[in-house]
Formats: sequence, structure tokens, C-alpha cells
Amino acid sequence: MSSVARGVLGVVVVVLCFGGAAVLSAQHRQHLVHDARRAAQAQAEASWAAAAKKLEGPRRWMEERAVAVANINNILALLRETTSQSDREQLANTFRDALASESWFRNPVGGAKVALFIGSAVVFEEEPALSPAATRLVALAEGAASASALVAVGPRPWVVAVGKTTEQNRSGQSAFFALGRPLTTEDLSGLPPGVALQLIGNGDTKAPLGGGEAFGLERLERRRVSMKLDESPCCVTRELAPGLELAVFHDPKGLLDAAEADAARAQWPRFGVAGALSLLAVLALVFVGRRAAGDDERDRLLRETQAQLKQSHEVLQKLSTGAFATQAAAGLPALPSPDVGLASTQASATASRYEVVAPLGQGGMAKVSIALVRGAEGFKRTFVLKRLKAELAGNQELVNQFIDEARLGASLVHSNIVPVFDFGRDAEGYYLAQEYILGRDVDALIEASKAKLGKALSPPLVATIAHEALKALSYAHTRTTDTGQFAGLVHRDVSPANLMVSGRGEVKLLDFGIVKSADRVTQTQAGVVKGNLFFMSPEQARALAVDPRSDLFSLAMVMATALVGRPLYTGDTMFDLMTRAATGPTAEDLDLVRAHAGPLSTFLIKALAIDPALRFQSAGEMAAALASAVSAAPAAELEALMVTLFKEDLEAERQRFAEAS
Repeated sequence: MSSVARGVLGVVVVVLCFGGAAVLSAQHRQHLVHDARRAAQAQAEASWAAAAKKLEGPRRWMEERAVAVANINNILALLRETTSQSDREQLANTFRDALASESWFRNPVGGAKVALFIGSAVVFEEEPALSPAATRLVALAEGAASASALVAVGPRPWVVAVGKTTEQNRSGQSAFFALGRPLTTEDLSGLPPGVALQLIGNGDTKAPLGGGEAFGLERLERRRVSMKLDESPCCVTRELAPGLELAVFHDPKGLLDAAEADAARAQWPRFGVAGALSLLAVLALVFVGRRAAGDDERDRLLRETQAQLKQSHEVLQKLSTGAFATQAAAGLPALPSPDVGLASTQASATASRYEVVAPLGQGGMAKVSIALVRGAEGFKRTFVLKRLKAELAGNQELVNQFIDEARLGASLVHSNIVPVFDFGRDAEGYYLAQEYILGRDVDALIEASKAKLGKALSPPLVATIAHEALKALSYAHTRTTDTGQFAGLVHRDVSPANLMVSGRGEVKLLDFGIVKSADRVTQTQAGVVKGNLFFMSPEQARALAVDPRSDLFSLAMVMATALVGRPLYTGDTMFDLMTRAATGPTAEDLDLVRAHAGPLSTFLIKALAIDPALRFQSAGEMAAALASAVSAAPAAELEALMVTLFKEDLEAERQRFAEAS
């Protein structure tokens, strides 16, 4: 090899080493920023839930005041003698005089607007705009002594409460006192640093009620004007009550800055290794030049140089994998590489036939909403519409994943699995349509049971939910492909959020978005962890191969959570949770399960074994053991619990979509 050729090769080696380091650094930064954005969005979601809970305070306070006012002795004494219309008028006049006196009435209600009802009839009202909300609450307070709600009165958010008297008039009628006042910035005070929120009544965004950080309120205003002005993962806007939206901002700057800092620190070792490898390669070329005594010798040294270059590439690749370990420890997927060709997903200019009724939320890949399809002769049907985000349509790997989810979902036909009915691409992009279930997920069921009944779920009810889920898993695990081959399907994300209970007590498994299957177009990269860290099996958290026993472990974790009232794992960081998931339940975790599981204790201890070989080996075996451990509650009992916990919410949801259609 001539000196010129060696020089050119040396330059190529240096460019490849440093160029490879630069590319890997850029990919690593992209991964870190992607993970930070997902964490920031989850942070905003948590802040929305905390803000919604905070607004329960004014509502409960007003409800207590309403009960207190409803049972003031002056009113009760007059109510006992009330029978005729004139008596009611006298009661109304007395009530009006009491309002004017400011002596015995205003102190317990703090200046709220009031109304008086005898039965369901309005006797006196101070603010007519509150009557519709107060009338609905009177019906609820008839059997519960009190009721309250956040409502939109025009563009303003109000808190309204109704209290029922403990005594009745001669006609056997109770009186109800309704109190209402506008929410103020004082009600929104005390928010954590970096958090701001706004309440918007009846879609009026001109003067929403806001609280918290001033820069956060400015960001919320900017988002309402256009999402393109602020695409950062900082904000969540959802309906808090009919006609009332809650928008929450949680500053993502800390997470995003930390990701950039981590990316900057991680690039220097790569460039250091690239420099060392470049030096070794150049020295090898120099050595080749000095020892070049013949064609055979030159060929031998050239092969050695090529081997060194290959080794350089492998070292850089290993360094990249090590740098991405932080991402794997956080339970988040690696950025997929592009795929090629999908002739079945060519762009279409066809307008969408799905009419969006209400948004449900969005994740990293898709937006989810309730949508209607209309047909001839007044036909209509409600679906859950999942639409791939428009900005991801050019990422072929993500498109392939979305197609996989649709294809697998459509192929799974079982009464305990939420089916996919439609998939396609229209003018708005890729979409899939799933069955709309009027119900709540098991996560919501647990929280509502604790809030309203003061306890988590009972072993028989948990057994009922698990038994139905096992039917779905048994069907999925034993499914074969169209050619008769075993599909090797594993759900990989069995969690309370992916188990729906309908208002009629039906249990359905959903979200096959990250399912493992032999016939997927896309496959999870080695070393990448997907799923919910609170419920995944130890082998899944370690990024090892998984089989159906992993899903059975996850279902056992769901059962333990339903019985205890919270997930077994806790941690301050994603790394802590990843460590807990990878090591599996501790002795303390299993003691907690025994303390709450009752007759299911022995069953769950086996199901939660860290070694898959010590667990139940199939969904059928697990279902048989579950039936022997405890008698499952009848489906009617689960339906009755749904009515107790969610009757008003589900009826309001049904009515809302009926009106929209």
C-alpha cells in the first residue's frame, strides 16, 4: 500500500470513529429527551389529579355548611307547622327576613347565595342561575342528607351544596337548603412550586379563574391559542364537571434540563474512546507501512487493520448500549428504527367518518377519544377511537407498531377482550376503532371503593375479576396463527388500568399495544423494557425473555393491589421502581399480602413466585387453583358494586354521549 493510500485510509478511520461517536451521542440525547418528555407529561397528569382532589375541599366545606343551615332551630320550628301554600310563603318570608338581618344566618355560610326547597319545589331563591344545579342536587340529597358539586354558571365556576333538614312538615316533606358561591383564587392557592391551574366554564376562555405560578398561567393561555406555540409536555386539560374544564400546568424545565445535562456528560467518554481507537488504527497503518515488504505482508497487515476497525465499531456500540442503560432502567422503550414499505397504509384524502364526541386523553403515540359513526336510517354507534399522532406518521417503526396493535386486536375475538372493529387511514391520519365500554377500569374501582366504602375490594370480588381476566389470557396465550402455528402471544401490560369493568359487571382485558407475538411486524429490541413497573414480572423488568407465566404474575400483582388498596412497590425514582420490579416481591411485601388476602393468601404467594418455574404454569391451571381457593362473587354482586360506586357518573356519561349524538 502506498503512503498516499495509507494516509487516505487513516483519514477515513478517524472520520468513522469520531463520526460514529457523534451519531451515537445524538441518538442518546434524543432518547434521554424523549424519556424526559414522557416523565414530564406523567408529572403533569399527576398534578391534574392532585388539583382535582384539592377542589374537593371547597365542595365538602360547603356541603357541611348546607347541612348546618338546614337544621337551624328557627327554620325547623317553622317547618314543623308548614302544610299549605301560605305556610310555605310564610316560611319563605321568614327566610328572606333572616337573610336581611345578618344576625343568625350568614355566619355559617360565609356569604353564599341561597335557595330554599320544600320537597322538590323552589320556595325561595336568591340567585336564579343556581336553580338548575340546585334542583339536581336536591334529588341526590333526598336519600343521602346532603350533596354538592362544582358547576359552571355562565363562564364562572361555582361550588353548590344542598343540605336536608332532619325534620319534616305535617305533610311529610323535608326542606332542602341550597348554598352556592363562585370559586375564587383563594380556593386555588397553596399549589406546589412550578404548578398553575385554570378553571374554564362553558368553554369561555376569555377570563378563566386561575391560580399558581404566573408563567404557568401564561403557558396555559398560549396552549389554548395554539398547541403549535407550545409543544412542551407541560399541560393537561380535561373536563372536571359537565361544562367545567380544569387545565393544569406543571413546569417540565427541571426534567428537560436534567436530560440535556446527562446527554452532555455522556458524550465525552464516547469521544475519548473514539480518539483512542483512531490513534490505534493510525498506528496500525504506520506499522503496515514500515513492515510492507511484499504483497503477502501488505495483505496480512491490511486484514489486521480491518479487524481493528471492526473492533472499534463494536466498542462504540457497546458504549452506546451502556449509555442507554439509564433508559432501560426507567422502563421506557428505545427509540425505534425506521422500517420499510407498507403498501396497505398509503395516504388517503378521505374525510374521517368518525365524529369525535369527547376526548379521553393521549399518550406518547396516540390520542384517544369517544367517537360516533352514523349510517343510513338513523343508525349510529359509539366507539373508542385511537388515532396515531399526526407528527408520528412519518416514523415508519411507530406506524408499524400501531398497525400491529390493530391487527392483533382485530384477531382476538373473545367476550373478555375489548375488540378492534376498524383500522384505516383517512385525511386525519392512521386510526383504529375499539368497542366502547361504559364502565371503569379496576384502578378506578379500587380508588372509588376506598373513597366511598372506606376499604379495598373483598377477596370474592377480586376472585371474580381475576377469573374473567384468566379467561381472556387463556384464550390469548393459546392462540394460533392463520397457518396453525403457535403465536406465542404475551400481553406484557396486565395492570388495573388495562382491565375494564362495565356497568353490568363484565370484565374485559384491553390494550394489546406492546404485546409479544411471533407474527408481529415489529419486535422489541433486546435489552428494552416495556410495561408497567408496578405490575411487571421480575424477568420482564430484567429485559429477559418472557412467556405467558409473566402475564400470570402481573395478574397476581393486580389482585394483590386490589386487596391491599395500593401497589406493593414504592419508590422515589424510576430507577427505584425498576430495581423493585427486577428483584420481585420482598418478604415484607408478601407479609402485607397475607394480612389482606384472607383465603387467597396461599394462592397469591405461589402466583407471585420470583422464579417462573414455581408459579402456575398456565392460565387454566391458575383459574382452577383460584376456584379452589375461594368462591368467586356472582357477577350480579360486581354489577351492584359498580352501581354503588359509579351510578351517577355512568348515567351522566351515558346521557352526555346520547345528547351529543
